[in-house]
Amino acid sequence: MNKPALPDLPAKGVATDILQAMFPPRAVTPTRIVVIGCGTACHFPWDHACKIYGEACGEIKKLTASAGLPVEIVTCAAPFQDPVALVRELDTLLATRIDGIILFHAAYTCGEIGSHLGRWLLDHPMPLLSWSWPDPITGDAIVANSLCCQNFLLGMMGRLGIRYVWMHEAVGPGAHPFIERFLRSARAKSRFKHGKLLHVGGTRVEAFYDGEADELSVMRRFGLRFDRIDLQTALDRSRKFTDAQIKALREAILKNPLCTKIDLPDSQTDQTLRFGLAILDYAQERDYIGCTVKSWPDLWFSYQCSIDGAVSMLNDYGFCTAEEGEMNGLISSLALWELSNGSAITSMMDLSAANASRNRIGLWHCGASPTRMLRKGRTYEARKHVCLENGDPKTAVGLMLEFLLELGPVTVTRYQSPDAARCFTFEGDLRDCELAFRGNYGEVEPVAGTTAADVMGSILAHGMDHHWSFGYGHWAKEISMLNHWLDVRELPLVRSPQLQGFSQ
Repeated sequence: MNKPALPDLPAKGVATDILQAMFPPRAVTPTRIVVIGCGTACHFPWDHACKIYGEACGEIKKLTASAGLPVEIVTCAAPFQDPVALVRELDTLLATRIDGIILFHAAYTCGEIGSHLGRWLLDHPMPLLSWSWPDPITGDAIVANSLCCQNFLLGMMGRLGIRYVWMHEAVGPGAHPFIERFLRSARAKSRFKHGKLLHVGGTRVEAFYDGEADELSVMRRFGLRFDRIDLQTALDRSRKFTDAQIKALREAILKNPLCTKIDLPDSQTDQTLRFGLAILDYAQERDYIGCTVKSWPDLWFSYQCSIDGAVSMLNDYGFCTAEEGEMNGLISSLALWELSNGSAITSMMDLSAANASRNRIGLWHCGASPTRMLRKGRTYEARKHVCLENGDPKTAVGLMLEFLLELGPVTVTRYQSPDAARCFTFEGDLRDCELAFRGNYGEVEPVAGTTAADVMGSILAHGMDHHWSFGYGHWAKEISMLNHWLDVRELPLVRSPQLQGFSQ
């Protein structure tokens, strides 16, 4: 089944032009995928093996271009018969980086191709896609025996403990969805490997145990590492930016025609934006791919602002950011971001409402969603933190950007604390609704076959974490393939006819 189309979201947020002028986006380093073929000339028509290998390479390149993926496809002159030559070629290509391999079974081959490739992958683990194709039914001599070749070689990979995905599909458009999924998951894995994340605030929010990650376990599984700075260090960095630069950002947000209410002093807006600029400055200087910020209580009481407006601005710009010091939340958002090449956008939410009869789950958070998610025909408000106003309106601070979320297909996911070794994901559609609570809000209806009661029953029965990252588009299959490479266990759905149940 084809993926549902992404909603027509704006390419930029309300302040993106100013940020891009201050911080020109960096050039993207493409992921490198090598396509190798195999065959045996003495038993199967070699001209045909070379021809179909070339056609397969052409389809992969065509798909990569049409999907707009930052992926370089590296091909070879012909399928390999000699395992030593295969390993020599891979060693040469490895010197300039390989992020994944597609093994195309052009024709049946000698077993040493499988054993040598498997041994090489033990030294250089990376995503592997095995692709066989259906032999033409001729009633005469078999042309390639491609499926049997795949069976033969993957038996070796299994015994060697090599992780792989496989596909038996004709060379043509029918193979594109699975190949695209492989390219996206291989790119995300390569981005995670040695990727650096910034934690501003240094510690978790009080008692938010599920927001803290076991950093060494995350490093071992994902390759990601966290660098930490305190809030004062970030604020000190922000002093390099002039009042005029801050004012330009403030006016881009507050004087936009879509902003129909302002209910906080400029000083709080400016302080919030200063933190955002400092974060982006650090990100560009030190090549961070994502950030989380300990937003409370420190920012509220010691710095008289709330980070949410800056988080919105940074995600609009294209720098994946989570609030509340959420390390697992950042990993979850980043998975969606990288798998979608940024097209999902992302925002971290609470699941704050559930209605089994209407089959809806309410996604809500205080006001940190990127403005690119603003529902068409609606406006946003710049305000103080609603939960602080619940306590004492006189001491409440902002900047929060409150609005209804755009409609369309979404994926909601969470890599679970403490080590992100477990994951739960569901797909749905954001349906028409009104703002149930001040902040950012939308109501998701799970896709057919899964109900709101099933989703909430699973989350509550398994005792999962309380923050959830969502992005536009359906990406559950891509997340599953990424999880396969990372050895992340996917938590099973617990069927729940109503909103009540037992622990698992």
